Amino acid sequence: MKRILTVVLTAVVAISVVFAGGSSESSFPDPEKPITIIVPQGAGGGTDLQTRTLAAAMEEITGQKILVENVTGGSTGTGTNQVIDSPADGYTLLMYGTYVVCGTMTGNTIGHEGLDFISGLSMEPFMIAVQKDSQFKTLDDFIKYAKANPGKVTIGNAGATATTGVVAYGLDVACGKVFNVIDCNGGAELIPYVIGKHIDAGIFSQSEVKSNINDLRPLVFLGSGHSVVPEFAKVPNLKEAGYGDLTVPAGCFRGICAPKGTPDAAKKWLANAFEKAYKSDAFQNFLKENGLLGPFTKLDKFEA
Repeated sequence: MKRILTVVLTAVVAISVVFAGGSSESSFPDPEKPITIIVPQGAGGGTDLQTRTLAAAMEEITGQKILVENVTGGSTGTGTNQVIDSPADGYTLLMYGTYVVCGTMTGNTIGHEGLDFISGLSMEPFMIAVQKDSQFKTLDDFIKYAKANPGKVTIGNAGATATTGVVAYGLDVACGKVFNVIDCNGGAELIPYVIGKHIDAGIFSQSEVKSNINDLRPLVFLGSGHSVVPEFAKVPNLKEAGYGDLTVPAGCFRGICAPKGTPDAAKKWLANAFEKAYKSDAFQNFLKENGLLGPFTKLDKFEA
């Protein structure tokens, strides 16, 4: 009898171990452990606003606590590297953007090589904008004045390896290196500098101009065609502004990534949860109001 009981107990323990082992990944996420999304730029910029809107929608839908943390420095490289170096368990994520590609090319981070792709969220057009009372009324005014006064006109961006940085330096080269290019710590720092007239003009994501519409005035829309935001529908594109031969990055994309090696079960849960948050009324309204473009992608399709 003792032997029979021992065999039965051993079998029960073995089955329990098998089920426990098989469910370790599927138990993600732990409801007591928050998921943190790292934004490698300052609070208040376009990337930050999109992240916080998405996180709030995801938290409401899933009941899981979602935190947003701004980690600045290194032209977005500091925050990116913090995620890459974090445990690959699905609880630390990166708001990924074109800036990660730029950071990888300049050696600030290993970028995509250290990340797994979860969800592709949006494309956002860029604008060149000035303080609302600026002397510059058109892009042509701005460029002609800079050429007549080399080095005296400042143009800001969100960071040397941010996509807006690529635009700023590219514009400077195309115009004969007449601008004084200022690298800021994200759009959140660039906005008050331009509004306060410490910088003459800035390369902004469209949502940054939209959220500061009373203080910033766009000179040109860098996307194709025209903005879908009603307030910006009449803002000229490069061709209409007289610079149709100027080719610069028209905008940036954003998405969610995790450290390389994150378990498949965690990645699938996250991708599905972000998809639900993406389709929520709150996030769709945010995309529409700020003129952000889709479509949503996840996992292999996002990576491709």
